[in-house]
Amino acid sequence: MIKFNLYYLIKLMSKSYFLDKKLSFPKNSKVLVRVDFNVPLKNNNVVDESRILLCIPTIKLLLKNNNSVILISHLGRPKKIEENLSMKIIHSHLKKKSFFRKKIIHFCDSFEEEELKLAKKKLKLGEILILENLRFNNGEQSSSILFAKKIARNVDFFINDAFAVCHRQDASIVKIPSLFKTNKLPGLLLQKEIFELNKVLNSKKPKLAVIGGAKISTKVSLINKLLYTCDDIIIGGAMAFSFIKHLGGRVGLSIYENEELEKVANILKNAKIQKCNIHLPVDVISVKKENTLTYKRKIHNIPDDEMGLDIGPKSCKMFESVILKSKIIIWNGPMGMFEKKQFEVGTEKISLAISYATSSGSYSLVGGGDTLSAISKFKKTASNFHNFNFMSSGGGAMLAFLQNPELPGIKALKK
Repeated sequence: MIKFNLYYLIKLMSKSYFLDKKLSFPKNSKVLVRVDFNVPLKNNNVVDESRILLCIPTIKLLLKNNNSVILISHLGRPKKIEENLSMKIIHSHLKKKSFFRKKIIHFCDSFEEEELKLAKKKLKLGEILILENLRFNNGEQSSSILFAKKIARNVDFFINDAFAVCHRQDASIVKIPSLFKTNKLPGLLLQKEIFELNKVLNSKKPKLAVIGGAKISTKVSLINKLLYTCDDIIIGGAMAFSFIKHLGGRVGLSIYENEELEKVANILKNAKIQKCNIHLPVDVISVKKENTLTYKRKIHNIPDDEMGLDIGPKSCKMFESVILKSKIIIWNGPMGMFEKKQFEVGTEKISLAISYATSSGSYSLVGGGDTLSAISKFKKTASNFHNFNFMSSGGGAMLAFLQNPELPGIKALKK
């Protein structure tokens, strides 16, 4: 069974397949690598290095091939230059670690052309240079070709290993690769993401999508697409209340999107046409406002002063039976407010069921920030939560790929 972790990725060869073309990684070159080092920080320290670890195999391979490596990434959502979101925090973190066996790691804190030119010129083969937070410059999110040229100048190769942002139109995602006619490649992580997601899209086996989260509005397009490829779709999380409201149920104070009810009606209508079974919760764990006591309620009849925050035990059993008969399982989004202990059971039960189905031969693909956070929380007490075939590093990117594999960042590497 494939587990999505550092040890598996390290085993990937320097030659792999992308878009049916055999690729070779560069040697003795200056390589610009777009990575996703957007990691959580606390007191100027990295508190979860998972995203960094995912890019290490590509960087190690490039160093093994005697390249000099220039790493670029964004960090957080700064509206201006913010010291607590500087990439020098990542630079310090990498220098403390032993990922690169005492390789020299430089840092450039400026996007001024002369300073960038000097930093690149000083960079020797086998060394690493980390540039400042891309979002400190307005050119990144405005997709400025001038900013892209400044970053890419005096570089031989470009590699994108940041699947999590491949659905964006940022300068580092679409404009920089446009400056390279042939010398551009996907990194090992990006190649693996494409391979695994395509495996799911192209499979003819009975397919299930487990979709959760807070807002149906963010996933209407995805669900409509999945109706054509899935045999079953489980709807959980707060988004389920929009379905229940449309069906005439009482949802109390539970969150639903009134403006999306017509779209919900169309989803249910199209599901019948496509013969895709939509599975909704039948019960919930609810709570009164400003009260810690929880109640088990039928989802169609929640008291006016209560809010549903997790799926109930009957829903868990019903969903488990659907999961265990499915051969391909896509999971995106929690079943409730898993961050709080009294509302984590639904998500935990679903995760266990998918894990068990995987052990029994089903293929499981999970992704999305909240989903991975939930798994990370549960794995501290249950090792079997590692039991998935593939855990995608992208949330929005994974959803976008399942709707249309031609993501901007992937398309830019093909031109």
